[in-house]
Amino acid sequence: MATPAAPSKTAAAAHDRCVLQHPVFTQFGEVSFRPAEADGTPVMIFPMGASTAAIPLHSLQLEFAIEPDSPDGQMLGLVARALDFVGEVRPSDPLPMEVLGGGASWQPGAPHVRIAEGRLRLQLAAAFDSVPAPAWATAEPQAVLHAMADPTLDARLQAAASRAAEALDTPGATAVANLLAAAAHEQGFVEALRDRLLRRVGVMLARVDALAATQGHNPGGTELLSRVRRLAGIAHDKMRARFAELETCTAAVVEVLRDLDGWGRVIRLHRDWLYGSLRAWEGLLTAWESGGLTWSQDTWALLRRSYRFLAPRFMPVQEWQLTICAHRADAAPREPMVW
Repeated sequence: MATPAAPSKTAAAAHDRCVLQHPVFTQFGEVSFRPAEADGTPVMIFPMGASTAAIPLHSLQLEFAIEPDSPDGQMLGLVARALDFVGEVRPSDPLPMEVLGGGASWQPGAPHVRIAEGRLRLQLAAAFDSVPAPAWATAEPQAVLHAMADPTLDARLQAAASRAAEALDTPGATAVANLLAAAAHEQGFVEALRDRLLRRVGVMLARVDALAATQGHNPGGTELLSRVRRLAGIAHDKMRARFAELETCTAAVVEVLRDLDGWGRVIRLHRDWLYGSLRAWEGLLTAWESGGLTWSQDTWALLRRSYRFLAPRFMPVQEWQLTICAHRADAAPREPMVW
């Protein structure tokens, strides 16, 4: 009986890159892995004549008996996760930091870090003030920047940092300032995603509402608008819930500084989900920012594109199944049931 071949040193050492051993990944020619345009499912793209074909990774593993706990199965799992953060992975490509160890493959801009720092500084000052203060964790960015210009803030913050140092048993206000700076960098990711994702989905919803107000009597158009509006609303609520949880955590700023590592893990968990969402939404949000202001053929195309994007991701499962059944070739035409 032949002795099974030991795993190659190259495969063992290349866990930070996409390394695959099964012949299927070379016999079709140059392959790559991408999210499917329709619903984001990870697929392998490979040449087929003058065109290309795609096969979902799950189907690929079943067809070629690639076990999930085998080296190739584990690598495909990493590739599937990587596609939340990058648009494409090819064999030998490095995997994004989010997949490898909790880092980020992107950084927030200075304005977002500045707003994050402002929130934390204002919250710290308010934590030891004797008068009620606004909920800075949820305040609008412009309100935060305006409050940061208050000439009394530095003195209040210095006093608050000294008292926080006692509560945290840290060596003075400077140590508290350093903790605040570290927290602000992590919070900067949240501010960036609030601006780049949540705000822009809100803009899309506002434009859909504006179109609805000028639609007039068109049953087909009204139905499409209603579906897009409802599904986009579900998506917006899911995103908003993530931010609300982060705002709740951040509101107790002294506790944030007490357990910065634990708080950072919570931030990173939500950050990665939200950033993956941003990558999936980016093209659609950009299209709404440049269109959808008036009725035209392009507007109808954008609404149909939006519905195709939203339906498989956010339509309730029962409704989605009934919608599929309603469009079967052997089924009589009817409106899908919704509940």
